[in-house]
Amino acid sequence: MKIPALMLALVAGTGNHAQASPAPILGQWNVDLASMPIPPEARPKSVTAEFADAGDGFWRTTYVITGRDGSERRMTSRERLDGKAVQIEGDTVEADSVAMSMPAPGVLVMGLGKDGRPGSVRTYTLAVDGRSMTESAVNVGDDGKPFVRTFRWVR
Repeated sequence: MKIPALMLALVAGTGNHAQASPAPILGQWNVDLASMPIPPEARPKSVTAEFADAGDGFWRTTYVITGRDGSERRMTSRERLDGKAVQIEGDTVEADSVAMSMPAPGVLVMGLGKDGRPGSVRTYTLAVDGRSMTESAVNVGDDGKPFVRTFRWVR
């Protein structure tokens, strides 16, 4: 899977613009399952994300995907919003490293990697009321063409 240089530059270049007060995005979020661009029968039972202040300028980010059968995939990382990659603990099927930054208030950019190669780029945009956010997930298909999936998250 290959990520275009522009997307990589966007992720790498945002570290110099980290937002000092990311508090509006902190907390637990749930994917609005109806917003998933897959048939209802293929959707997981739930998807949660928690962005927590881990102290000393670090975040602790945890994603849990619960399957229809009750199985859980849990991914956790401890990172700064400086655009530098850190390891993901737990389930690493999709990604084993993450880099995050906050280039503007209410905008979180996340770059995922797997086996030393680019994976996907995700941009989370907080709604004005702070009760929902939109995730734009950019991937590259097997055909080498980029595509964007959009998800809605709610508190």
